[in-house]
Amino acid sequence: MEMGGVLARTATVVCMIVLAGCAGPLTQWGEETTYTPRASSFDPKNLRQEPVAVLHAVVGFGLEGYSHLVSRSLSTALANTSPAIKGIPMQEGLSRLNREGLAGEYAQMVSDYTRSGILNRSTLEKIGRTLNAGYLFQPSLASFSQSTSGRFSFLGLRLFQTRITTMRLSVQLWDARTGDIVWEASGEATLSAEDVRELRIPFDEIARRLWSHMLDDLLIGLPMADALSGNAHT
Repeated sequence: MEMGGVLARTATVVCMIVLAGCAGPLTQWGEETTYTPRASSFDPKNLRQEPVAVLHAVVGFGLEGYSHLVSRSLSTALANTSPAIKGIPMQEGLSRLNREGLAGEYAQMVSDYTRSGILNRSTLEKIGRTLNAGYLFQPSLASFSQSTSGRFSFLGLRLFQTRITTMRLSVQLWDARTGDIVWEASGEATLSAEDVRELRIPFDEIARRLWSHMLDDLLIGLPMADALSGNAHT
């Protein structure tokens, strides 16, 4: 009887593993976002009429390896707005600046920004002209962490675990012509996922989702893609 009970419990655990694996992770998403009012001189409709450049992300200590992902995920979020904002990806922008001999000035501007929080107006203007962009997004990553905790184990193996991911992002939109900050926002997202598998939700996906919600504030009042196309036909 004891052996039969052990086998029955073992079979039950195996079924739980299989069913949980088939069902996929259970996730919970929570976020907090804050915004500053858009500058009175800024008309968000301009974002539909000219390209917007995404600069190299500024990141916290120890997070340098995520800088490209932060900027790339912001470009993806911009492309997914409706209608899409034509963003100049960081890689393309940096390549063009380097070809035009602006690498040194750009590096100095970023270095000064990390100390003062100000992007040099003269350099901004040069970057804007070179990229043909009237506005520049400066993204930042303040923190990013992932942790796991096992909730159920069998024969020394963790069968169910909770993975918690926390990310803090911020972004400023600069006018390349005036050197003004016309809008800024920050957000913190926490994603909890329960699964029996060792799966990580990609950094890009978490960041893109948080960027998208932050951009909603910037684009308030703009017509949607369907409305624009309808006006075009009338």
